[in-house]
This record gives sequence, structure tokens and C-alpha cells, in this order.
Amino acid sequence: MVVQRLQAAALFLGPVIFAASPFFWVDGHYGVNGGMLIALSMVPWVYGLIGEYERLRERIPVAAGLWLLLLLIGMFGSIAFGLQGFFEGVFGLHDQVALARFGDYPPQSLLVLWLPGPTFPLALLVFGVLLFWTRMSPSWVAVLICLAAVVFPLGRVLRLEWVAYVVDLLVIVPFAQLAWSAWHRTPAGSTTS
Repeated sequence: MVVQRLQAAALFLGPVIFAASPFFWVDGHYGVNGGMLIALSMVPWVYGLIGEYERLRERIPVAAGLWLLLLLIGMFGSIAFGLQGFFEGVFGLHDQVALARFGDYPPQSLLVLWLPGPTFPLALLVFGVLLFWTRMSPSWVAVLICLAAVVFPLGRVLRLEWVAYVVDLLVIVPFAQLAWSAWHRTPAGSTTS
């Protein structure tokens, strides 16, 4: 019951911490605080999603296992981009210099940023599809997660704060419902009689 409640709280806390990051952007860059929030948000968010993975694994073990792998790769990419913003801010590189330097390290940048970075929204999309397919959440939750996953990159690639705020709100709403349901779910193996 304790772990279930922690995971439920994490399902809400992770997206909320992530959504706080645009409030700290510096001229369209993550900056020290925004980058830190992005990196830190992944720990509770993924911890909460692991609780959902356990539920999915009971019904669709192979698909759930592949989704978990995708999720972990996406977590790595999100943390890498958050830390990139953090260090960009620490070293005062608030222009195109930081991104241009990644061109000096193409294979490393590809493996650390450009491949795993977009994997987190892809993992959210797959998660929404799996929730819809298994009917393990209300349909509107699954659809909103899918929609949020599709527009998620816009909030980060465009680096427009208002777009990020709208997208992040679109992410928070379904995850708040998932967290609420997880908090009130009867623990596995318990009896209600």
C-alpha cells in the first residue's frame, strides 16, 4: 500500500515538476533552474509510471516490457536535455554556441540527445495507446495522454513559454486522473470483504 501510494503521488508530482520548468526558462533556453526541474522531474514521473507498468504487465506482458524499455530510454533523453540546459546556464552559453558544439561530436550527441530525447514523448504516446487498448483507464485519459504526447515536442522544440504552458497543462490533467485512480485503487492481493 505504501509503494502504491508513493507511485500514485509520483504520477502527479513528476508532470507538475516538469511543468514548472518553463517558468524558469531564460530567453527560450532551459537555463539552470529549468534544466534542473526537467532532469529531476523524470525520477518521480518514471517511478509512478513503473506502477502503471506493473498493471499493464499483468494483461500484456510483452507490450508492457517493450514500453518500459522505451520509457527508460526516454527518461535518459529527458534527463540529458535537462542537464544540457542546466550546464548551458551554468557556463553562460545562452545562444546557439552550445547547440553548435554538439556538431563537433555527432555520434555522441546522437546517442545522448537526438535519439533518446524524442523517445519520452513516444513512450507517452505508446502508454496512452496501451491504456486505451486495455481499457485500464477512462478513454478520455488515454486520448489526452496520446494528444499530449503528440504536441509535447512543440512545447520544447519551439521554446515558446505559452506553448509549453498549454502542453504541460494537457499533460498534467490525465496524469492527475491516473494518480487519483492509483491512490484509491485496491492494492493487489487484498480482499475487500
